[in-house]
Amino acid sequence: MKKTALLLAIATIVLASCKNEVQKEAASEENMDKVDSTVVDSHNAENSLDWVGVYEGTTPCADCEGIKTTLELNTDNTYLLSQTYLGKYEDDPKEFGENGSFTWKDNGSVIVLKSGDKTIQFKVEENQVRMLDLQGDVIEGELADLYILKKTAQ
Repeated sequence: MKKTALLLAIATIVLASCKNEVQKEAASEENMDKVDSTVVDSHNAENSLDWVGVYEGTTPCADCEGIKTTLELNTDNTYLLSQTYLGKYEDDPKEFGENGSFTWKDNGSVIVLKSGDKTIQFKVEENQVRMLDLQGDVIEGELADLYILKKTAQ
């Protein structure tokens, strides 16, 4: 009799635990429908890339061979921009320089250089910055790659 009672108790425990597992599994599947699957990625150029450094390239020019452009970005959000017009002024090359501070746009991937009433925007990418048009859009077309300044130094 004791053996029968013991077997009955063990069987009851086993059946109860199996039923509990089925309920947990069903509840878990129901909750999955309610879970928001949106993943927020807070990585951007400002906090994920090593953007401090010197960038160089030759951008297009309407009436010269090109504009040799050098941009230095500093950790304190200041910059130095130097532009030399190539081929137009053989005897006296025209070099323009400016410095100031820059700000990051809300998306953390675009910097805005302000100097007086002039504003230039660059999209910061891995080891390069891409000059944007006046509206802040990526320049497209056959000359698009010429608006990229490559990182040359830290």
